[in-house]
Amino acid sequence: MTFKPLNMPSTGMGMVYLTPEQRRANGLKAAATKRARKEAEERGRAEARDRIVGLKDEIEELERQRGALQMQQLASVEAARLTGKTLLTEGAIVKGAMAWAKVCGIYFLVREGRVVYVGQSIDVFGRISTHHQSKTFDAIAYVSCERHLLDKMESLYIHVLQPPLNGDMRNGAKLAPLALDELLSA
Repeated sequence: MTFKPLNMPSTGMGMVYLTPEQRRANGLKAAATKRARKEAEERGRAEARDRIVGLKDEIEELERQRGALQMQQLASVEAARLTGKTLLTEGAIVKGAMAWAKVCGIYFLVREGRVVYVGQSIDVFGRISTHHQSKTFDAIAYVSCERHLLDKMESLYIHVLQPPLNGDMRNGAKLAPLALDELLSA
């Protein structure tokens, strides 16, 4: 069995000699360290590639947003030139949006600042659209109410507002689902 000297500092006894098992263990340790270092470097490169891809995606999104803002600004300037008002942003539109659903309630047709008709429906918007062919109005309003109160609430509004497009009875009173004295005695 032959031992090879290593140029390692000794404890004062000269050269240090390693057994074949020690040399093999040192070789395995060195190989494992080299492998671990190589794997760590590869992980670092993969993480760097992932960061680069993420940054490229972020840059692309920011460029898209910048383009949208530039378009919004140009269009808003043109809208202001045409109407004196700038365009709403998408966020402002969405924030002010109402859910589209059937609305049960009392509706009012308005012409030149006066309520000209009062009606009721379990689908206010659908009902108003049918009036456009037979009644003249330039604005609408509505109040929501529960279905079982529709006749009472419509009658109260008709008796108070006396809208000209609601029908007349023979005595000159407005035609409403319920008579005023019936409403007030209940």
